Amino acid sequence: MNMQEPQVHAAGGGYGPPPGGYGAPPPGGYGQAPGGYGPPGGPMLGPPPGGAPMAPPGGGPMPGGGGDKEALKKQALMWLIISFLCAGCIVAPILAFLGMQAADKGDLEDARKKIKLAKIITFVMWGLYALLTILYAILALVVGFN
Repeated sequence: MNMQEPQVHAAGGGYGPPPGGYGAPPPGGYGQAPGGYGPPGGPMLGPPPGGAPMAPPGGGPMPGGGGDKEALKKQALMWLIISFLCAGCIVAPILAFLGMQAADKGDLEDARKKIKLAKIITFVMWGLYALLTILYAILALVVGFN
């Protein structure tokens, strides 16, 4: 038996808009936009409504940093001690000390950079010490060091 299924075709003959369309637009257009907002314009130049305070030019203090000189000096001193006692490297304490001096002079951005570098060097040294300790323990187990 030779049976063929009936073929299904799209109502519009394939691609294109559906048959019949959506009709013509309403007479007279769509009306006027609702009012109450006023005409578009430039930026608001006065104070905000309700007397709320405005942000200072530049957007205010930096997030996470502020401008506290004494807190930055304490942080530099803390990393000076930590890096000197725990890292065994001379570069990190020197950077922390230089960061403390930069904070004394008021160059807070330079102080932050130097303290951050001292932290990174300290953490790298801690990682190296941990790695060397693990390697030494493995070598001691394999070779039999005492």
